[in-house]
Amino acid sequence: MVRCARFLCCLLVSPLAAAGCGAQTISVYQTTPDLLETLSERATLHLSAKNGPEAILPVLTVDDGKRFQEIDGFGASLTDSAAWLFAKKLQPAQMDATFKMLFSRKSGIGLSILRQPVGSSDLAVTFYSFDDLCQQAAKACTTPEGATDPKLEHFSLAHDAEYILPELRQILGINPGMHVMLTPWSPPGWMKTSGSMLGSNPETKEESSLWPEDFPAFANYLVKTVQGYQAAGVPIWAISVENEPLYAPPTYSGMQMTAEEQALFFGNALGPALSAADLTPKVMAYDHNWDRPDYPETVLRDEKAGALAAGTAWHHYGGDPSVMTKIHEEFPQKDEWVTESSGGTWQTGTIFADEAAELIAVMRNWSRSYVLWALATDQNHGPVVGGCDTCRGLVTIDISNPDKPQVKPELDFFVLGQASKFLQAGAVRIASDEPAETTLKDVAFRNPNGTVVLYALNAGKAAQGFRIGFRGKTAATTLPAGAVATFVWKP
Repeated sequence: MVRCARFLCCLLVSPLAAAGCGAQTISVYQTTPDLLETLSERATLHLSAKNGPEAILPVLTVDDGKRFQEIDGFGASLTDSAAWLFAKKLQPAQMDATFKMLFSRKSGIGLSILRQPVGSSDLAVTFYSFDDLCQQAAKACTTPEGATDPKLEHFSLAHDAEYILPELRQILGINPGMHVMLTPWSPPGWMKTSGSMLGSNPETKEESSLWPEDFPAFANYLVKTVQGYQAAGVPIWAISVENEPLYAPPTYSGMQMTAEEQALFFGNALGPALSAADLTPKVMAYDHNWDRPDYPETVLRDEKAGALAAGTAWHHYGGDPSVMTKIHEEFPQKDEWVTESSGGTWQTGTIFADEAAELIAVMRNWSRSYVLWALATDQNHGPVVGGCDTCRGLVTIDISNPDKPQVKPELDFFVLGQASKFLQAGAVRIASDEPAETTLKDVAFRNPNGTVVLYALNAGKAAQGFRIGFRGKTAATTLPAGAVATFVWKP
């Protein structure tokens, strides 16, 4: 009777708790690339020391005695466009259901990081900053010559107070452990050589940059943003100071900031401003592609900038994730985060498997996060003010029939969900191998409650049989072609 009662208990509790009901039992959750199965619970496996016919299968060994980086989580950006769609196109009940699907671990996938644009990005309804001295619209305005506001007397979070901050508070009510990161695409135009929030002049191609005399004003602008968000009930976990500083876009907000400029800004302006305000968010250097490791190296090697920087933020649009291991080896006391990785209409082939493989590679190369780009876009991949009109959100909000908007989770939602739903705050990556002569890719973690989580992909074109090996025991299973499975168990 006791054994029966425990079995019934396992059926009634959450997946993470259920995995701990029997020490030799592995819970399995699977998504196939055609999305006919999504986070579907499969038959449980059983670890055993006995050898059967499956002994000929390759073994994927997990070793929780070897530990690597702590994981901060997985997420996306609540862009102005996404927040506008949620607020203006969905009914409150539908928005609440969508937020639970995204941010609740119990009824959704438990995303735990939001990278928030400070002012407009390309995915915005209009251009805006928090200290505009000209009238912004769908076209960026140019600040009148001589107009400045070094004391930030015109600073206001009114734009975000309308719908972004209320949505963030609602999300925090669902997931109080949410990590909120702030990143500007551009300072206010009056701080820049161009007078505009655009990254470069569309006609002359001249790149905009921050006036050196406005370093203190920009630092205080960031401080006031952090303070304003926190006063509005949204704690700030981290900041970076410029999205993609080596690209100055001509059609949306942006700015060139060299590594030397960023080091000076960190050491002489941002560090003192944060200290004076008694603020201690994680400050991430760079926030651009893997193909320019020289940039974060320059910042981290600078005495004052390196003391301020918690580590490096990376994007996936150039280079290879292995560069994060190189930087980790050079600066072992600094952390790594992937803060932007977008999918879109340009992708072809095995998109689901390719994204899952990237998540695995990112985690295996010391990143504490895997953050995609847009949380939501409409059926036309917008709204946009310029830039990416082909980017795919984690969910699509189809408003082609305004009276009946539809919310559709995209494949990216499930790539993240196969990890984020099962990893607790404070999870640590542990050792796992990728068996030779197989199509398996994988990464493993240990949660603070002791559960082991294995995220495995079959990157091949045929089903792959294998055994999971753990502490001298194995369990046999098969992964369909292109599928991801998450295996959860309590030692």
